[in-house]
Amino acid sequence: MADTNADWSTDSNKAINISLVNSSGQGIKTLYSFNPKMTYQIFGEEESIFGYQGLKINLRYNACDMRPGLQITYGKKFKTIGETEPTDLKAIMEEFLPKTAFEKSNVFESTIADSSYENFQPPGELWQTMEAGGQTYEIWKGNLADMAVQQLVKRIQILVLFYIEGGNYIELRDADTTLERWTVFFLYQKKTVDVDPKTSPYVFMGYSTVFRYFYYQPITPPSSPPAKKQRISREADLDFQLPLPELQFSDFTCRSRISQFVILPPFQGGGNGSRLYNSIFDCYLGDPKTLEITVEDPNEAFDDLRDLNDLARLRTVPEFSALRINTEAAPRAKGPVPNDIIDSEKLEKIRTSMKIAPRQFARLVELQLLSRIPSNIRQSLLVERPTSTVPDLKTKQHEYRLWKLWTKSRLYRHNKDTLIQLDRVERIEKLDEALGSVEADYARLLRALHQRQDSKTEAASSTGKRPPPDGDADDGEPSSKKAKFA
Repeated sequence: MADTNADWSTDSNKAINISLVNSSGQGIKTLYSFNPKMTYQIFGEEESIFGYQGLKINLRYNACDMRPGLQITYGKKFKTIGETEPTDLKAIMEEFLPKTAFEKSNVFESTIADSSYENFQPPGELWQTMEAGGQTYEIWKGNLADMAVQQLVKRIQILVLFYIEGGNYIELRDADTTLERWTVFFLYQKKTVDVDPKTSPYVFMGYSTVFRYFYYQPITPPSSPPAKKQRISREADLDFQLPLPELQFSDFTCRSRISQFVILPPFQGGGNGSRLYNSIFDCYLGDPKTLEITVEDPNEAFDDLRDLNDLARLRTVPEFSALRINTEAAPRAKGPVPNDIIDSEKLEKIRTSMKIAPRQFARLVELQLLSRIPSNIRQSLLVERPTSTVPDLKTKQHEYRLWKLWTKSRLYRHNKDTLIQLDRVERIEKLDEALGSVEADYARLLRALHQRQDSKTEAASSTGKRPPPDGDADDGEPSSKKAKFA
């Protein structure tokens, strides 16, 4: 039976082929074709489909409105023996795709050949338009309570399972009050040349969802109690009119959290992830109700994209660029880390104005301050280099020591529950090990940032144009993986 299983088993990642298509004068034209990264949430941990030979599962999407069409073909199908039967592919896929995906191929093709697509516009409202490399990009945003936005999300949610580790669907049957708290951003390329007059110029590239959480802010008590004669009576405190005014969730301050973020494989590595991320950040940076912009469980690749773009954005803020370690701070042999290494009040003002979460902001500050220390003083490069050429060597070495103390104190606070269980010697060793990993990771990010800037400078010099913004750089994951202890 083992041999039989091998003969009839197919790798689901290879069997599924996703394509973006549109209609042309000669029929259906495939623009891009690619495979999923993972399918274990659909076909199990082994990512294997039993019961077919020569199996092909083609999931075609109309490139503009992402209307899906599913085709399943195979050479041979296993005949059921007792309880051993082939995988019911249609029944499984029906759980993840809308009903329109299962219409006959000729229905799908005739629908997308409809000339009405020449007037197609993505759902929601146009938020930003960008020009880069002779291409036009548009970002549209809309509320999930909008039926047009909801329809597009239904069509593309399977992409979350294909490309986000542990990704989940949004429950679209929730009450409207919950759906209204979701905002969806769609990234499109808009072709401006060689476009068939009966074909939409829009090509879907990716999307992201953002959920608004209530942001509780504790009331700060007054420094001293008011005088008795100024106190308002309890009766006056309770003086209100019924019924109370109706309040919407949008009336409250919130934390906006990026939940799902997908750039399709054909468009990865060209700065498109940065375009979408920065556009989302621009939106909520200008929203007075959003006090903080966060990310839900980012993977390593998204962490890199986030770090590089957040740092580039912060470097445009003069107060952030001017940050320096206070070399007058005097660390003690024992006792707490000096609290005057960095001006904490100034840091908090910058953080709140830029709406970055505390932990992320602390890492960006550490990254920025490390970039001010000559690389041949840092340990993270793991290469011995002469330090005699460093101006004011002793001051820079002292600055580096203060940076390590500052970073180590943050690592201790963040991992206190784990570290407190260790004895003092082991705790120190673990902290030193964590600091080394974090510093090496920062050095990797700084190298990636310098490469990004160099590539933009070279592109600008070859075209004679000004370097593009940071969002137009390559946002692909750097070649080396990073060790996370931050």
